[in-house]
Amino acid sequence: MPAIVMAMICAAVCCSANVADTITVAPRSPSTAVLYSFVFPGMGQYFNESYWKVPIFAGAAVTSGYFIVANQSSFSAAAQEYDAAIASGQSAGLTSTLLRRREFYRNNRDVAGLALLLTYALAAVDAYVGANLHDFNVDPTLSMSLSPTPTSPLALNLQVRF
Repeated sequence: MPAIVMAMICAAVCCSANVADTITVAPRSPSTAVLYSFVFPGMGQYFNESYWKVPIFAGAAVTSGYFIVANQSSFSAAAQEYDAAIASGQSAGLTSTLLRRREFYRNNRDVAGLALLLTYALAAVDAYVGANLHDFNVDPTLSMSLSPTPTSPLALNLQVRF
C-alpha cells in the first residue's frame, strides 16, 4: 500500500514539473454559443464567460415577453369591447375611440415582439463574436505606438511590439 501512495506522489510531482508557465485558453465553439443564445438570450454569453452581459440580454428578453403578454391581453379586451359596440350599434365616435384603443395595443404588442426578435438576434451575434474572440491575446506587451521622430519633426515613428 505505501508503494502505491509513493508511486502516485512521484507521478504527480513528475507531471507537475512539465507544466509550462503560459496559460492556455480552451477554444470556444461559435456554433454552440449561438445555439445557446437561441435557446434563451444570455446563455451564449454565459457559455463564453461574459457574465456581465447575461442580465442585460435576459432582462431585455423577459421585459419584451412581459410587454407582449400584457399588450395581447389588453388588445383582446379592447377587441371584445369594439366588437360589442359595433354589434349594439353604438355611436361612431365611441366605435372610433374603441378602434384606436384596440390598434394602440396591437401596435405595442408588435413593437414588443420586434424588440424580442432583435434581442435574440443581438444576443446570437454577440455570442458568436465572443466565442471567436475568446482566445484573443490581449497581453500588455502587445502594443503599437505612433510618435514623431526625435530627429525630424515632420516624420513619424511607428513601433509595433510583440
